[in-house]
Amino acid sequence: MLATNSFGANYIGSQQCAGCHRQAFEDWQGSHHDWAMKPATPETVLGNFNNASLNHHGVISTFTRKNGQYVVNTQGADGEYRDFTVDYTFGVEPLQQYLISFPDGRMQAMTLAWDSRPKGQGGQRWYQLMPDDLGEPGDSLHWTGAYYNWNSRCADCHSTGLEKNYSMATDTYDTDWSEVNVACEACHGPGADHAQWAKSFAKGTDNGLSVQYSKPLNWVIAEGANFANPVGDPHDSATTEIESCAGCHSLRAKITDDPINKHQTDKRFLDHYQLQILEHGLYHADGQIQDEVYVYGSFVQSKMHQRGVACSNCHNPHSLELKAEGNELCAGCHASQTYNTPSHHFHQDTDSTGAQCVNCHMPATVYMGVDARRDHSMRVPRPDITAKIGAPNACNVCHTDKTVDWSVSAIQGWLKGKTREPEPAAGSIYAARTNQPNANQQLIELANNPSINTMARSTALGLLASYPNRLSYDAARQQLSHKDALVRMGALQALALLPLEQRWQDISPLLDDPVRSVRLQATRLLIGIKGISPVQQELINRRAKSYIKALRVSADMPNGQLNLATAYIALGQVKNAEKAYRHALQLDSKSIAARLNLADLYRAQGQEQKAILQLQQAQAISPNDATVLYSLGLAQIRSKQNAQALLSLKRASKLAPNNSRYSYVYGLALNGQGRGIEAVEVMADALSRDKRNRDLLIALTTINRDLGRLKNARGFAEQLVLAFPQDSGAAMLRDSIKEQ
Repeated sequence: MLATNSFGANYIGSQQCAGCHRQAFEDWQGSHHDWAMKPATPETVLGNFNNASLNHHGVISTFTRKNGQYVVNTQGADGEYRDFTVDYTFGVEPLQQYLISFPDGRMQAMTLAWDSRPKGQGGQRWYQLMPDDLGEPGDSLHWTGAYYNWNSRCADCHSTGLEKNYSMATDTYDTDWSEVNVACEACHGPGADHAQWAKSFAKGTDNGLSVQYSKPLNWVIAEGANFANPVGDPHDSATTEIESCAGCHSLRAKITDDPINKHQTDKRFLDHYQLQILEHGLYHADGQIQDEVYVYGSFVQSKMHQRGVACSNCHNPHSLELKAEGNELCAGCHASQTYNTPSHHFHQDTDSTGAQCVNCHMPATVYMGVDARRDHSMRVPRPDITAKIGAPNACNVCHTDKTVDWSVSAIQGWLKGKTREPEPAAGSIYAARTNQPNANQQLIELANNPSINTMARSTALGLLASYPNRLSYDAARQQLSHKDALVRMGALQALALLPLEQRWQDISPLLDDPVRSVRLQATRLLIGIKGISPVQQELINRRAKSYIKALRVSADMPNGQLNLATAYIALGQVKNAEKAYRHALQLDSKSIAARLNLADLYRAQGQEQKAILQLQQAQAISPNDATVLYSLGLAQIRSKQNAQALLSLKRASKLAPNNSRYSYVYGLALNGQGRGIEAVEVMADALSRDKRNRDLLIALTTINRDLGRLKNARGFAEQLVLAFPQDSGAAMLRDSIKEQ
């Protein structure tokens, strides 16, 4: 237990806070924050440990009590069954997990959880959080593996004043906290200075707390108005509150060691975290939540956020309960006579689920098997967009027996001929994800649209990196000075399209950006740059130290080590990069990414046999991984193992037929072995799926030419010119064939 953390911030504990803040303390007791983590006792353990058992894919786990302790008999990391003692409970409703301590200081969250819902709702049972994921012993996704490690994955947001204290040298932890759960000082900051301030007779404006929350403003619906307006400007206070909550309620990477809400000099979210934007697989193309991304990333997309609405406008910040039930909560800002009527929600039964505001505007997605979480982007249901991009819509979430076309028709009937405004973000991001021909221009228009939320604009800018042309460059460069740091980060990401030697002029000014996330992004794009002055190089060296320090915050995760290795390679520190890759494999021995990258590092050093060994080990782990087979095939070609290379490349192209690059390289390998006709067949098949692929068109032109199939060669050359009319080389190739 901490009394003082290494930042010199003194903690006093929630019991001392209760002396002056009794109501807030009582509200907090019994809340999800209070129950975030507790020692395992009869009062806190909800699960059935009365010799209960669960069989998951043949692994039988038994839950018992022994000598007053809660014990789970199950498979350990070595596959052997043994007893594991539960030290802490984790969460309370709708599920409760359990933490197991290990001698090296790590705690692991079991993937066997207790469904704490009432039995009538399907609860009061043991279940596996990841039913389709076997999580074999030794895997990083086994309950003993890296991705269920409490110290790195959970601790920050389930305890107060936490210090992880990970040692890379020994791969051990000495983690500690001021309070085991999410208590007062987790949100307000260390309380010692505040307690001293409270005793002072000469009280000033600085009350000694790290985070200064403003008193909530009143929102008033004027007579005849449909919406409430705040009495005063809510934006500054809302930002402080929302970003304080976002430290935990967001999908983000931590970039400082500073504990949650212990920021002594600033309160910017992006000074301590790097937010995950609308990445494919995490968010649908229109910005709706897909994977478990929590709340902040969706809320900042909402019109509520743009108006200055804060978390505490809807939630009691201490009990976390809603401030009103049902539609009464929304009626605080949205006039009931306008919105809580069938003329708005089009459901005649006002008590039905369809008449509830949240079911239309905040549809829920279930995570962890039983935990339904609502999308906080608070958008209007758009089944017409579902029909175009496949994202879900609230109508069909409820009406599961109906088609999307039925929902589209119903809404069109309600609108009585009125057209709905297009959703620029949905269409543009979907176009980029599906490689549509006009995606580049759509992304630029989205990035330049000031009416669109910054999450979508930043995402659009980042996606421009896949379109390396002058238009993309100009659009990104224009946004480098945007007032919002998230947009500046997207603009920087877009400039990854520039060759390293061309980045300095545009990117270097942001090395001194006021926001840490932006500075780190700029550094990442510039480390390793050559041809700059000694003064400029010194600046890069200083920033690189800060960048490495930020990456080391996640050094106990496999991906954290991969990021460190990438940075070390850019800095020319090959030995450090190799150590980082090997540390990643120590954390996750089955990491394909670590083995692929380590193999590539060996390739760059001319150590082909070491590279092949890593790739063969990767293949043994994942025999049908096309990327592994492709890399192995290339390594075998370099090592003159031509027969094996053809087999590897053939399998890669078959396993990933939509990856034109694999078929292209396989075709080149066939042609190099004098099998030109087979090469043409492979490449022509790939071209049928990727009709504008420049490499395939050039190869099909030249190989057919060399085979004497001049008519076929001319045909492919004509396709090349039509696809790339500005490419003078394409025209020259076509004309050279005509002259024969």
